[in-house]
Amino acid sequence: MKRNKPQSFEGNIVKLVTFACTVPSLLLFYFLIDANISFYLKLIITILVITVVSYFCFRVHLKIHHQFRTSTNLLEAIIVGDSSMRASSHINLGVLAEFNQVLNGITKALTKQNQAIKEQQLLFAKVIDQIDVAIIATDANNKIALINPSAEKLFSCRQDEIIHGPISQLGLQHVIDQEVRKVVEFELKQFRKKVYLHTDEYLAFGQQHKLIFITDIQRLLRDEERQAWQRLVRVLSHEINNSLAPIASISETLKHICEQELSTSDIQDDLQEGLSVISERAQSLNYFIDSYHQLSTLPAPSKSVIGVADFISSVTALYANVVWDIQGESTAKAFIDVEQMQQTLVNLITNAIEATEDNHDYISLAITWKTTQDKLIIKLEDNGGGIANIDNLFVPFYSTKKQGSGIGLVLSRQIVMNHDGDLQLKNREDNQGVIASIYLPFNKSAGE
Repeated sequence: MKRNKPQSFEGNIVKLVTFACTVPSLLLFYFLIDANISFYLKLIITILVITVVSYFCFRVHLKIHHQFRTSTNLLEAIIVGDSSMRASSHINLGVLAEFNQVLNGITKALTKQNQAIKEQQLLFAKVIDQIDVAIIATDANNKIALINPSAEKLFSCRQDEIIHGPISQLGLQHVIDQEVRKVVEFELKQFRKKVYLHTDEYLAFGQQHKLIFITDIQRLLRDEERQAWQRLVRVLSHEINNSLAPIASISETLKHICEQELSTSDIQDDLQEGLSVISERAQSLNYFIDSYHQLSTLPAPSKSVIGVADFISSVTALYANVVWDIQGESTAKAFIDVEQMQQTLVNLITNAIEATEDNHDYISLAITWKTTQDKLIIKLEDNGGGIANIDNLFVPFYSTKKQGSGIGLVLSRQIVMNHDGDLQLKNREDNQGVIASIYLPFNKSAGE
């Protein structure tokens, strides 16, 4: 079976034109044979007709070929990113004119798009250069494809020296095949630093590539550590001095009393009073140490699934003198350490009761809870006097109460944070009082 030879589009068009010219030419030759003219004139006319037909067929072929070749060159230029070429605008009518307009519209749109991409790339490059985070990008073969100035400074290297080299040059080969988002101690040259290491992925030409972000938090951690120690020393000094100063003063007074010639009854009264003050201050100091010990030795939560409504009821039942407004989803569940979270809620309720007692004849508190896509939110509202100094709420041992230890809120927040949640307190906007909000990660399996 014979296969048809492939033919070009312009060749087919020329064949159609040739066929269209052949029919009238044959009719012309038929009448020309019978015409009463000389043989030489007939020959000249025949040659002229064949020449004219051949010429116009050639011109048609040439014009079509030229137009398609021009369009091909324009499209090839677009493919390689050259959008400066334009199709001819001399033809104003017909399908070809519309085709040229579409091509020119494509090139104009690509020109604008390329310009926008270049501007975005320039902005991206400037941000990458100025950002204070070391960024390293690798290709599919774990070769370094990009490194910004912060990374050069962190690793004490130059981009032109390590670009396209293996990632092992920077000692990061152990993190390239895993997802990391944590603080790690990293060895750089002769130094060890604590950094926040974060890995991610991106696509380039259909292949998966790796991004590594390294944030040097050594200085930040040292500053925070120094400030924490300074705050702790101030608090310890304040509490210890509050106890030792009166103890030293009373001890000196008792010494003088014993040296004086007083009656036995007077000496006994003074000694009892002095020893009572010494004992009270010693107990206060011991209570302070126990509170600090409780805060610093908080055990890890032992979690279990519990219904939120039952959990709230188990706590509110402890306060019979409070008028409760309780609203929430009856089917909501939580994955928590019940005892620790009960202690948290008790601390918050105690604060709310103490704030409300000074402003109202009876105590009314509201507890609500709801679940969002990823959180369980429990809110406690009171109508007390509000918070005067929000900034110091969670400062250890800071308290505005005469008998307050300054531990309750700090301990409560630490418990919630150990549950990967957060505790926030703010003054109400609609009324006088405070809203305490507990945010806990919502466990979907617990909620089902």
